[in-house]
Amino acid sequence: MDSKLWKCASDGKEHIAEQLIRTKSLPNAVALYLAAKGIEPKDVDMYFNATFSDLSDPFRFPGIDLAVERLWKAIRDREQILIHGDYDTDGITATALLAWVLEKNGGIVSSFLPHRFDDGYGFTPDSLQKALDGCGGSCGVLVTVDCGINSAEAVATARAKNIDVIITDHHDPAEDLPDAIAIINPKVHTEVADLRNLSGVGVAFKLAHAFVLYGCAHNEGDLHDVLDYVALGTIADIVPILGENRILVKYGMEILKKQIRPGVRALIEVARVPAKLQPSDITFKLAPRINAAGRLGNAITALQLMTAKNIVDAYRYADMLEGFNQKRQTKEQEIFNEAKRQVESDPNFSSSMTILAAGDAWHQGVIGIVASRFARDYNRPAIVLTIQGDEAHGSGRSIGGLNMIQILSKCSHLLTRFGGHPMAVGLGLHKDKIAEFQKEFEAHVREELQPKDLISSVSYDGLVNIGDLDDEFFQYYEYLGPFGHSNAHPVFRLNQVEVVRTYPIKPGHTKGLMRDIYGNTCDFIAFNMTIEPRVKWDVVATPQINEYYGEKRRQLQIVDFRPSNPYE
Repeated sequence: MDSKLWKCASDGKEHIAEQLIRTKSLPNAVALYLAAKGIEPKDVDMYFNATFSDLSDPFRFPGIDLAVERLWKAIRDREQILIHGDYDTDGITATALLAWVLEKNGGIVSSFLPHRFDDGYGFTPDSLQKALDGCGGSCGVLVTVDCGINSAEAVATARAKNIDVIITDHHDPAEDLPDAIAIINPKVHTEVADLRNLSGVGVAFKLAHAFVLYGCAHNEGDLHDVLDYVALGTIADIVPILGENRILVKYGMEILKKQIRPGVRALIEVARVPAKLQPSDITFKLAPRINAAGRLGNAITALQLMTAKNIVDAYRYADMLEGFNQKRQTKEQEIFNEAKRQVESDPNFSSSMTILAAGDAWHQGVIGIVASRFARDYNRPAIVLTIQGDEAHGSGRSIGGLNMIQILSKCSHLLTRFGGHPMAVGLGLHKDKIAEFQKEFEAHVREELQPKDLISSVSYDGLVNIGDLDDEFFQYYEYLGPFGHSNAHPVFRLNQVEVVRTYPIKPGHTKGLMRDIYGNTCDFIAFNMTIEPRVKWDVVATPQINEYYGEKRRQLQIVDFRPSNPYE
């Protein structure tokens, strides 16, 4: 069993937990969970009871009134509205959402998604021309979703063609902003800094909300009907499920479970998602299939699925995505195996704090996933490059609090391009610069991280005993979700527990009954772990309800364990 660091997320926040118990009468385990996430007493009522009406006024965004006024004018004047999206789940769902709302209200709408390999990333002069060619060349208004904040040249080109541009995006802006008639981005305007964690589809929803409110006397369509799009894109983009994101995902999951949209129903069935759809099903089953189309080429198939009007077409597109996803998995595994052999054969691998792999003609659509696997499996920042001719194109993934954008900015003299998020980046460079870049990448990471930062860790919300995980705790449990990034399932540490008995289960796993020092007992399951009886253990575990043939029992799913230290 690998040794991992155990980190308590509520350390230093004990006063918050105490206040929650005293002023809100919360059970100890619930108070620890909320304290670990920085939820103070003043936030509790909103956390547990937030409704759709608690969403903030979209007109807080500076310039959004000009945007919706221009969209309504385009509808009245029968101008074509062009939506320029992106090829991932966030961009695809944002495109589908805005198109649905505008079309429901009489808009003439055309949507464009760039081709990953032919068009590259984002809104560019070339993608503008391609989008215009696709809609007949006539366009009065262009709206970007999940892109555009750093597309000053493309916006200028559009304005020269007498096209008004509205930008909706959630990426970090460069110093010079595009000359659009409106920029709807929470990372641009301090007035809406509390919304900076919105996804691209979340920002598109705020525009749609303002659009509907502006024309409330004659608008059509219930905004609740597009919340399935919002839930899909928000969870897929791995933004924090807190604040407004949590409200949007909560109600979006309800719409998703109803499977009202033909494309959603077909996708859920093809992906074999169980009836009790959870956010994790989006992360691991639905989003990878939606993304697969864009990773292997043209994302339009995924958009056609999301906007399918009948179940026959929906199944056809869903089957196509399933085929794309299977090809993606095969290519990903092939590249990962080759890259793993490459990096592990490097004599400096064991002492390196970074991972860099490069290969000829590796599939550009899957190298980001390979980088993610390296970062996860080795707990090191990783970059994977594909060499095509004289150029290398790559994706990088970070760990912990390391900001990859800042690291790459220190290496920018070696790069032809770079951008993205602190945790996920894209980059390009000449192939002759790879070795030099690798040395600088390693050096700059060493300036930010210590060897101890590369030790795998397990985070837990607080120390409890089995008696804390009682019926009262599980009554609160269902209101803690929806779970996702920054609002994960509760994870607790329990000290000095022992295995009372075990039950037959597949080799390598352990299932049985656990007892703490107070005599409280609980079922447990430990996948890929063998936990011996008659020994005192400290465990980190997720409490859950296990339903088996209609019987519901409390259970601990073990995350990690180690011999108990009574002095710790």
